[in-house]
Amino acid sequence: MARHISIMATPMMEELPKTSVLDPLKGLLLTYFMPESCYDEFFLNFNFLDVPCLKIVLSKGLGIGIILGSMMVKLPQILKLMGAKSAEGLSFNSVLLELLAITGTMSYSIANSFPFSAWGEALFLMLQTVAIGFLIMHYGGNTVKGVLFLGVYFGLVALLLSPVTPMSVVMAMQASNMPAIIIGRVRGALTNQ
Repeated sequence: MARHISIMATPMMEELPKTSVLDPLKGLLLTYFMPESCYDEFFLNFNFLDVPCLKIVLSKGLGIGIILGSMMVKLPQILKLMGAKSAEGLSFNSVLLELLAITGTMSYSIANSFPFSAWGEALFLMLQTVAIGFLIMHYGGNTVKGVLFLGVYFGLVALLLSPVTPMSVVMAMQASNMPAIIIGRVRGALTNQ
């Protein structure tokens, strides 16, 4: 005699969420590359040629690529300075002017709540430029002044990003980017001659 076993659906079985192989990937994609509507368009509707979504993904992908690239921009220069144990030929004033431009861009972007992909590059360039500024002081025999420079700079950045600083100051720094970069490069070129 054969027994028949029947399985009845219980309320608990009905509440189990449906999962997909793409679920772990979905969180990453939604966080960094695309809105949920584009995820649905690409992975549920299999419409990989949706132009608005392609533009979003391309834009965010390029932004992330630029940020990743900016992490390495000044690294060779930093390593060269450390290897030579000398910063001869570099102008500390040029570094300060470059920091003014980078800090202006970064603070303006943060103050306006731009996404990290819009200003992350400035953060990594700023950190590397600050390191170069410190190394110029350190290898010039002024390590204490270099440490003081780090403290003062990061203190000023914290103040600049605080609610105490009027937006007009942040906007003025942003507007000074091009003149600061040009003057800094000219000073750097003159230092090397």
